[in-house]
Amino acid sequence: MSTAADLEALLPQTQCRQCGFDGCAPYAEAMAAGEAGIHLCPPGGETVMRELAALLDLPPRPLEQADKAATPKVLAYIDEAACIGCTACIKACPVDAIMGASKQMHTVLADECTGCELCLPPCPVDCIELHPVPDAFLPRARPERRAAAAHAKTRYQRRQTRLQRLADERSAYLAERAAAHRAKQTANTEPAANGAIDPAALIAQAMARAQALQNQRSVPSNREAFREREIADAQDKAAFRRAQRDVRYGDEAQKAAAIRYLKERKAAEEQETQSAGKAG
Repeated sequence: MSTAADLEALLPQTQCRQCGFDGCAPYAEAMAAGEAGIHLCPPGGETVMRELAALLDLPPRPLEQADKAATPKVLAYIDEAACIGCTACIKACPVDAIMGASKQMHTVLADECTGCELCLPPCPVDCIELHPVPDAFLPRARPERRAAAAHAKTRYQRRQTRLQRLADERSAYLAERAAAHRAKQTANTEPAANGAIDPAALIAQAMARAQALQNQRSVPSNREAFREREIADAQDKAAFRRAQRDVRYGDEAQKAAAIRYLKERKAAEEQETQSAGKAG
């Protein structure tokens, strides 16, 4: 009896979800359990369908999305002039084929793109296009179909491992912070042993207060200006985060306002960069 691993090895590993499952592995598991047909993979097309049929000793079936399977393969392309650096496409790409960072232009790695199209829906400014290519299979990183699929699967698995590691690290960090907070609360609420006064502690507190007063006297006169800059920076970051949230979850008016703000912000940053370059 064919295992899910045997079936998954025949799939193109685009992780596109066009089969109705959350990736190639879940689709293979469903086929192995007899819960899904062999005709649901548009990227694999007729070739993969017939290989699955042979492996499962089943008759070939007409592809469910024959029109989609017959269209040329596509590569994603980002219009960098329109990109607002929201990172939505980076988070959506299952094989880490998009490079970039928050508030910076993003670029698709053409040799790694599997043409899954998952980066299109989350883009708030529709700056991603799909360019048809003559390739019989993707990604281009490997010259043979199954080698290319294995390469894409490796990139997908590495991404999943990285995301899990980051999630674990964040959970550990939050747990550590919570434990430290509880310990601090406990220390603050515990009375001194037998109600006794600790002279050394009193002296240390007095010295700390004296040092604080001395530090206040030596604070430079531009402290308020520095504080105002800090507040302005914090407000700017908050506005940027709010705009990023609105382009994804706001109503039409909020999305339009957020996109306008992000475009203006990007133009201002580019102007500032150009001015700094000329000054240098």
